[in-house]
Amino acid sequence: MVKRHQVDRVTLKENGMPASFVFRTMEQIESMQHPGQALEPHRHNYYTILWVRKGSGQHHIDFRSYDVKNDTIYFLTPEQVHHVQMNPGAKGFVLLFTPDFLHEQGLSQHWIEDTGFFFRCDDLAPFHLTDEMDSHGLEHLVLHIQEEYIARKPFYLDGIGSWLKLFLLECKRFSQQSSIQVETRTHTKAQIVKQFRDQLENHYHEWHKVADYARELHITPNHLNEVISVETGTSAKDYILNRIMLEAKRYAGFADITAKEVAYTLGFDDPSHFSKLFRQQQNQSFSEFRDHIRKKYH
Repeated sequence: MVKRHQVDRVTLKENGMPASFVFRTMEQIESMQHPGQALEPHRHNYYTILWVRKGSGQHHIDFRSYDVKNDTIYFLTPEQVHHVQMNPGAKGFVLLFTPDFLHEQGLSQHWIEDTGFFFRCDDLAPFHLTDEMDSHGLEHLVLHIQEEYIARKPFYLDGIGSWLKLFLLECKRFSQQSSIQVETRTHTKAQIVKQFRDQLENHYHEWHKVADYARELHITPNHLNEVISVETGTSAKDYILNRIMLEAKRYAGFADITAKEVAYTLGFDDPSHFSKLFRQQQNQSFSEFRDHIRKKYH
C-alpha cells in the first residue's frame, strides 16, 4: 500500500492530455464509471461547477455533507476536498476549468470571488434554484457552452469563456434576488477583507497571528479584527484558526502522515501544542478524528 503524504489531487485532463476546460453531462460521467465504482475523496487543481438538474445522493465537501437535490448547483474551488455519491439516473452538467483558463478569458480571480459562490475561507452552501428563478434560461447558457465545446470552431474557448461569464452573472442575479440584502461595504473595508483572505490562503501554514496579517496590510491588529468581525461575523483570529484546522482535518482524513508531521507542515514548532489545539477545536484527538472520517468515507 502506497503511503499518501498529501490528499489525492486530480489534474484536469481530456483524453489523457492536460486541458484548461472540460464539459461533461452527468449522464456521460455515469456511463464512464464501472458499476459500483466510488471515487475516493480528492481535490482538484481546477474549478468545478456541478449542476444537478435531477438526481439524488450525497455530496461531501470539506467535511460537510449535503443531500443532493434537484436543480442544485455546487461550486468547487481548487484544493477543496470533495466526494460525490450519486444514485443512478442523475441528469445535469459538469463544467471544469483551470485558473489559467479564467486568466486567458479575462476573468480575474477577484471577479470570480466576487460572484460569492466560490470558497474563500468561508463555508458556502450549494446554490438551490427556486421555482421563481428562470432555470431554463440558465440551462440555455450551459447548452451554448456545450455547443461550443462539441463544435470546436476557431476561438471556441473564447466563446465558452463568454458564456461562462454570463452563466455566473445570472447565478449572481438570482442569488441576490433570493437573499436579504446586507449593507454595502465601503470600498476600503471590502479591500481589507479581500486582502486578508488572500493573505490567509497563501500564509495560513506559517502565519498564525492576527498581527502577522495586519503588518502585511499596514494596519493595526485591532483595526483588522474589527473590520473582519463586522464585515463577516467572524473574528480575524477565528478565521485564521478555522483555516488551519480545515487543512489539518484534510490531512487527518485523506493523507497518511502523523499528527507530528502535520503540525510541522502547518507551521507549529511544538507538535504537542498542535495536538492540544486540535482536540480543543474538534472535541477529539487527531487520531480519533482520522478514524471517524475514514470509517465515514471508506
